[in-house]
Amino acid sequence: MIMKKLISFLLVTVMLLSLGVPAVSAAQTDTEYPIIYVTGTRSKLYADKNNPSESNRVWKIGVDIGATVKEALAPCLKELALGIVRDDYDAYCDELVNAVVPLFEKVVLDKNGEASNGSGVEKESAVRSYPTKHSGYGLWDYNFVYDWRLSPMDICHQLKNHIDRVKAITGEEKVVLIGRCMGANMISAYFTEYYDHAKQSIDNIVMYEPSSLGLDILGAIYSGQLSLDDERVDEFLNYYLTHGDLIEDETTAELIAVLVSILQEIRALGIATELVNKLLEKVKDNLIPRLLLGTFGSFPSYWSMVGEEYYEDAMEFVFGGKEEEYKGFIEKNNDWHYNVMKKLPETMKALEKDGVPFSVLVKYNIPSYPFYENAKQQTDMVSDVYHVSFYATSANFGETLSDSYINGLSDKKYLSPDKVIDASTCLFPDSTWFFKNISHDPFPESINRLIRLFIASNGSLTVFDNENYPQYLEYHAENDTLTPLTAQDEVKEEKESFFDKLVRFFKLLFETLGKLFKQK
Repeated sequence: MIMKKLISFLLVTVMLLSLGVPAVSAAQTDTEYPIIYVTGTRSKLYADKNNPSESNRVWKIGVDIGATVKEALAPCLKELALGIVRDDYDAYCDELVNAVVPLFEKVVLDKNGEASNGSGVEKESAVRSYPTKHSGYGLWDYNFVYDWRLSPMDICHQLKNHIDRVKAITGEEKVVLIGRCMGANMISAYFTEYYDHAKQSIDNIVMYEPSSLGLDILGAIYSGQLSLDDERVDEFLNYYLTHGDLIEDETTAELIAVLVSILQEIRALGIATELVNKLLEKVKDNLIPRLLLGTFGSFPSYWSMVGEEYYEDAMEFVFGGKEEEYKGFIEKNNDWHYNVMKKLPETMKALEKDGVPFSVLVKYNIPSYPFYENAKQQTDMVSDVYHVSFYATSANFGETLSDSYINGLSDKKYLSPDKVIDASTCLFPDSTWFFKNISHDPFPESINRLIRLFIASNGSLTVFDNENYPQYLEYHAENDTLTPLTAQDEVKEEKESFFDKLVRFFKLLFETLGKLFKQK
């Protein structure tokens, strides 16, 4: 059961990493230049890209991945039980791989990182029809459509041609680029490979939660550096039971949150996570590389989100002993990693100096999945602040920067009012914005309005230019608004005693049981 939930966690997490789909349609806006929006995995995939019917779609697993994974993994429980008894998990690993990998057989890429089975998107940008416009350019008029499984080094050539095509359609000399999550990797590959073309063709670039320097959560998965931490599990569950929609009934959610807290206090949660970690150590070498190569790990695009700190370990973990077999795939990965990612900050600063400004948008204050070491850091559940902000300094989730760190700052103008983030260490400290209390997926209209300001200013807007949009903003989901983040009052909560927790637990338990009996 534990292992089944863990694998579900892994698959759900990797699915989340691919999100870059706005929750709202962006309104039209009068801008000087046309906008090219590059998302993460918005484009629909088909088993036969020349037959784009709904019945031919191959990414339906994303609709209800939880139910799909649960159904596939149920038969594996017997082998897991036998593995525990025998202390031999090879049969369990085989069963699990055989259950999960077939779910991806029509979307998986070959050993060269190519869609040799004929799958793909319906119409890539090269053959798609676009409106002829000369004003009132909107976010979606010229969005870039591409096969998001492929390497950014393959896609960047298509993006360059798309830019030329949009310029010809509109008669404009330049365009604006917006890259969301993995879409920023495609943009990064483009302006690295076609630097002079970008210098001449791009007015400004918006990097929205960019994964161009990698994401810790993906690096940990791909390098096998997975482990559950009881404090992170406690933190994660309590947050989502309190703030999220894991359980609709508030009483039941609070009941489970108190139970988790009790289990943590009596060390039962720690014992459980230790058992899972011991199991992980025994199965991960045999299990995770095979799962990856049969699923998301066959996408070079996902490898482009494995950061510098993990890359060498990840390549050895997944491809060790298979270097010749996956030669073409490895070459694609290395091309991106060594020729784009490692040089990216230097390339971006040079491009800015040559007249192409960058704006960076970062979300934070949402706990990440608790199965990797750096899950304690500031994230939007998926993207870690350090990488997507291009090197901001931040405290761990639920903490603030230390007094000694803050007192050592020569200039505190980049320090967040809640004392969680210092943007002075960012690559672009004057044009990097942070949004508190919003997770990775949503693209609300309030952020869309700010992006329009960037575009209207031709990328010249800084965090000091508009009092309504300072560097740090708080998101309010109930009315989709952004307000300037203010200094946070330090709240010293009295620690609830173990006895009081037990009393509250039984009170909530009786309330929950009462509701159940009334329903019957």
